[in-house]
Amino acid sequence: MKKGFIKELKDRLSIAKAMKSKEQSPVILGGWLENLNVLGKIAFLKLRDKSGKIQLVVNNSEFLKELKKIHPETVVLVKGKIQKGELKSGEKELFVTEIDYVGKAEAPLPIDFSGNISTSMDKRIDWRMLDLRNQKTQAIFEIQSAICTAFREFYRKEGFTEFWPPGIIAAASEGGTELFPVQYFERKAYLAQSPQLYKQMMVCSNLEKVFAINPIWRAEPHNTPRHLNESRQMDIEVAFADQFKVMKFLEKGVKFIVKYVKENCPEQIKFFNPNLKIPDAHYISYTEVIEILKKEGLQIKWGDDIPPEGEKKLAELKGGDDLLFIHSWPSEMKPFYIMPNQKDPKLSEGFDCDFGGMEIASGGQRIHIPELLIKRLKDKELNPKDFKFYVDSFRYGSPPHGGWSIGLERLTMIITKQKNIREAVIYPRDRDRLTP
Repeated sequence: MKKGFIKELKDRLSIAKAMKSKEQSPVILGGWLENLNVLGKIAFLKLRDKSGKIQLVVNNSEFLKELKKIHPETVVLVKGKIQKGELKSGEKELFVTEIDYVGKAEAPLPIDFSGNISTSMDKRIDWRMLDLRNQKTQAIFEIQSAICTAFREFYRKEGFTEFWPPGIIAAASEGGTELFPVQYFERKAYLAQSPQLYKQMMVCSNLEKVFAINPIWRAEPHNTPRHLNESRQMDIEVAFADQFKVMKFLEKGVKFIVKYVKENCPEQIKFFNPNLKIPDAHYISYTEVIEILKKEGLQIKWGDDIPPEGEKKLAELKGGDDLLFIHSWPSEMKPFYIMPNQKDPKLSEGFDCDFGGMEIASGGQRIHIPELLIKRLKDKELNPKDFKFYVDSFRYGSPPHGGWSIGLERLTMIITKQKNIREAVIYPRDRDRLTP
């Protein structure tokens, strides 16, 4: 092996690019060895990188001797010449002239990520860096990355400004949700459960339309296939908007995201949802939903939350994989900052959005009147003094405004048809998992 070979990293090509090289072209490749087949005086190896795979041909006796000590998933840098191979597919091969083992793999591997052996989800997450070497697992997070790109692209085109809210807060953003406490120097603080208060204040700053993608933490001791204790939210807030205006922003945004995924991740989406369609949208009031579910035999009354089985039933009745906007919820069921309906105070200007039978977003018009905010805080048994900075921000000219948040993992889960939300986050944080 040539010493100092690793210094030539700058010249490394992707396998996909090397495959387009002319025959006899000298190239340097780097990647993971999948198969090592040593046959006497020649060896055939399969090299993998993110862009694809290529067969390596080795006939150097010194290299062959060393290869017998090497295990699959070892990372190598190889130099050689591209030639037309003798494979039935006619694909090009690399005839190796130099090889450097830059990251040797131990054996046996802790999980089989090839898909040949079934491995539990928990075990795969324990070894997520290996699990991600599986093309199908990798595809989930390539789609998730595309979702974020599309979200940013759409709302920037709509005139929104991105901002980054704090992750450490002094008081609850929403009533009724437990918080993770942290020691902030001499004071007690909390991990943010929502950017809610801060995005409202941004709207009051004259920016009018803002969006954010950020982590949030909720200390709820649940263990379900659709909840996490740390997740990512995609939020917007809009000045001079009621619940119906922001619902339209959500409808258009989700349609754009799905279209973007279809166009930019065609190979990845084939693994999970080859018939992915751009959803239609349906709008219905909370009161109408309760009456529909009663007729379908569900034990539910006005003032109850809609259970998962109710969401699934509504999806069956209203278009399967479509968006279902359930608006005008009871005021007491919504957070303190949601505006009550002016004609009927029992109702709110708040909504939820279901996609494919699962809630992906909630939002509505916010309260921008300080006196009403203080009253609602007290109604929710929250201390207005803890929210003074927030209430005061509406005392100097605040427009009516509204917004919502989408759970990134939820949306990924739905688009890729995963049954457990932990499949849609690389390193989940739930009641039982704090590592890796």
